[in-house]
Amino acid sequence: MKKVILRYGAYAGVFEFITFVITWLIIDITNVEHTLQGAIGLVTILVPLIFVYFGIRYYRDQVNNNSITFLKALQVGLLIVLIPSVSFAIIETVYVSYINPKFYQNIAAYDIAQYRKALSPAQFAAKLSEIKQQMVINNNPVYNFFGMILYIGVLGVIVTLLSSVLLMRKVKKETINQ
Repeated sequence: MKKVILRYGAYAGVFEFITFVITWLIIDITNVEHTLQGAIGLVTILVPLIFVYFGIRYYRDQVNNNSITFLKALQVGLLIVLIPSVSFAIIETVYVSYINPKFYQNIAAYDIAQYRKALSPAQFAAKLSEIKQQMVINNNPVYNFFGMILYIGVLGVIVTLLSSVLLMRKVKKETINQ
């Protein structure tokens, strides 16, 4: 089981890095709108989690004699998810700390402009205070690292649950004719 987890976790982690770099370049070159950047970012996070499905399927078909229980599939999937969660957390923390330290400031500036148009002055003042507090938290690399692990982890749990349900297969018992 360890080899399967490490192999498919590594595939997901490497693919996470590759999709992050490609996405970063596409967004940087094309200068797409802010809301589209968020959607592209979410896809960048979710697509590598397909290796959870493939890892569980490989374990079921090649290691576990074509059968797997829901709980075993869940265990394999959750262990695979740990690797891309940590790898994305490292990538994201390096990106927002060293490559683009104004990442969260740019998001905050966009949000402030949108709220200024949509909210009353009193609501806007409250929202502005909330955004400033969030900026302090977001600029903390430790918070960012663990926040990304939790974020990818939650998405990975969802993918693992779906994959476990889709892939569980019980052993067919052969009847003995006497």
